[in-house]
Amino acid sequence: MKPSSKLLLVPIACSALLLASCAAENTDASTQTSDSESVTVETPESTQVELVSLFGDDALTSEATTVDCTLENGTDTTCYQFEVASLPSTVETDGPYCPATTSDIGGIWVWDGDDPGLYALDSEYWDMMSAQGYDFVDADGNISISDPAAPSETATENSCLEATPDGSYHLQVLIPTAPELLDEPVDLTEISQIGLAFDGVTIFGDAPSVADRGGLPALDACGGHIDPSGYYHWHFGAESIQTNLDDADTGLICDVTQDVEAPIGLAFDGYVIYGPEEDGAVPSDLDACGGHVSDTDEFGEVYHYHLSYDSPNLPLCRVGAAADGKLSSPDGDNIALPDGEGGGPDGGGGPPGGNG
Repeated sequence: MKPSSKLLLVPIACSALLLASCAAENTDASTQTSDSESVTVETPESTQVELVSLFGDDALTSEATTVDCTLENGTDTTCYQFEVASLPSTVETDGPYCPATTSDIGGIWVWDGDDPGLYALDSEYWDMMSAQGYDFVDADGNISISDPAAPSETATENSCLEATPDGSYHLQVLIPTAPELLDEPVDLTEISQIGLAFDGVTIFGDAPSVADRGGLPALDACGGHIDPSGYYHWHFGAESIQTNLDDADTGLICDVTQDVEAPIGLAFDGYVIYGPEEDGAVPSDLDACGGHVSDTDEFGEVYHYHLSYDSPNLPLCRVGAAADGKLSSPDGDNIALPDGEGGGPDGGGGPPGGNG
């Protein structure tokens, strides 16, 4: 890939980024909603946004550039290239994750077995696990804790997993400058690569199921944890997780600033992800992926995703094409960057009106 121009200002009128559809400059663009009703979208003439300004201070480790790239559907195009630290300085990455004993309180987990839901990793949770036949706790109340990259010889089958952090390398993210719709949305399944938060943290889909795999890769109170390769990533949109924590009566506090209407990151197809609310309420016209076309303060009338108040709270599918090699590390090929697989959900989703 060959670097081209530095990324500075992105005009909204017929912007390469974010518009669900765009007609000739200074004209109205007709689009179709997810229920096939025609709507008219007016593209502002002079609005501009500095895309990089949406990233927090120190979220990027080098200046963003545009590079040549190929999308998963075969389109040769250009992508924004962002580089971030494996352990970003913008958020707390030290946990807590797994508690040492049932008397301690660790992070959180979204349990998918009997009595599913969001739980704090406290004594009540471990009692529930023991009652369901899981072997996390010994007779003295000690939690079996294991590093998934180097399992302990004394760890039980149902260990709480806590990986060792490694801040010695970088991650590289490619996001198309011109979002291009796929014929069908792609499910964002377990550990799917979803996007890049504006705090410089990569976003993944559901963490692996305890019911399927035995180990529990604990999350901190903001919904993030360390991958076995040592980098920190989100499994939640942290900017609205406090509502989830409170609704689940966890008693935990996420120290990330909460803003339920803010843009929180970029999906790997180039569309922005916002908090769960818009104009003081959860939008009523979201498609199956959690997206819709509506007016935004930053970009005007565009397609974008929303977080939800479910746990986890991330979009359920991706409507646009992601770049080949969308997440990599320039520091070596031995860093595991898993990606889930899947087709489109029932009902589909995505911005109306064709490729944007």
